[in-house]
Amino acid sequence: AQMEAYVAQPTEEGQDPKTPVQAIAYVMPKSTFLRNVGMQSTTMKRNAKAAAMNDRVNELESELQAEKKGSEGLRSQLADVQKQLEDQKEAARKNEEAARKNEEETEKLKQQGLEIQGFLRTLFGNKFASPDPQ
Repeated sequence: AQMEAYVAQPTEEGQDPKTPVQAIAYVMPKSTFLRNVGMQSTTMKRNAKAAAMNDRVNELESELQAEKKGSEGLRSQLADVQKQLEDQKEAARKNEEAARKNEEETEKLKQQGLEIQGFLRTLFGNKFASPDPQ
């Protein structure tokens, strides 16, 4: 309807009548017209390049997010391993402390045994102290 109205407009003297191509060019936006006749405007080409670049940026951002999630997972695993290591170190320290206390207790008992043995020697004489019969 717009094209028919454009073609139907009176022309000034000395001008050629309006052609259907001119009517189409008038009614359609330039980029659509050029695309419809098989041509693409430089703006469209730029937009296509920008869209391709935008797609690549989105792809790279997605890869970055995936890598960040992966590194977060690795950090979490590392923290877990470090926690386990600290727990094992603490358990080893406690075991060493218990072994040291057992050794001290054993030494105390040995010392008490020697003291009792000395007391019995003084009480009963040397007969008790030596295992050989006299």
